[in-house]
Amino acid sequence: MLDREKLTSHLHREEDQILGGHILDKVEIVIKRKSNESTNFLNPYEREIATGIIKQIYDVNFLVDGGYEGAERKRITIFPEYLFPDHVKSPVCILKIEGNFKFQPVSHRDFLGAIMALGIKREMIGDLLVSDDFAQVVVADELKDFILLKLNKVHQVPVEICEITPDELVLPPENTKEIKTTVASMRLDAVASAGFGDSRSKIARDIKNEKVKLNWKVAVNPAQKVEVDDLISIKGRGRIKVCQKEGLSHRGRIKLILKKFV
Repeated sequence: MLDREKLTSHLHREEDQILGGHILDKVEIVIKRKSNESTNFLNPYEREIATGIIKQIYDVNFLVDGGYEGAERKRITIFPEYLFPDHVKSPVCILKIEGNFKFQPVSHRDFLGAIMALGIKREMIGDLLVSDDFAQVVVADELKDFILLKLNKVHQVPVEICEITPDELVLPPENTKEIKTTVASMRLDAVASAGFGDSRSKIARDIKNEKVKLNWKVAVNPAQKVEVDDLISIKGRGRIKVCQKEGLSHRGRIKLILKKFV
């Protein structure tokens, strides 16, 4: 019997406790049925919570797969510790969606909306990579056949779908903008203000309204310290990455290079 309270005692946010409970539910099924169980797609912060719990349980092992090496959203497959990892089936597949989008440009939101309109929840969809005339989407393997059968239009444009291998995946060029700026301190509100072009008071309100995430975790403190390589996102506004600190300006402000994903 798992000591659920001990395994999740370090989790304080309600959302984290719920996730921890789901992971333990999966682990108990694996132990009882000697079968494999996969999670939904998780972001890096959620995966850190999940793997931290699983590593404490010697009866099971796990694999993480998002379809390709640099995927942001990935699933975790939990399996009995006596199995060879190479024998564990991947829980994801990659679908390529093609159509004549020359006269009807479509966005990431259009592709995602078309898939979710089939009744598929967001947590069963991984990364979605959009190019000029096609998109590639990582989805839960158990939904592959349903999507292949049911998805025939994206924003009124007829589409054709096929499964591709990770080797056939085409990574689109990263669409980013470099921002050179200065900040008075490495507080979250100061760095986010510089990156998104908002006042610190506006950022503070967004934090209060739980719209801001630091490294995929909802931020609650405007004064929280930000480090190089941290990722800040604001709901509906995109995200920025802190790439480099370049010393101090002549006025004593911290010089930063940020990368804004556009």
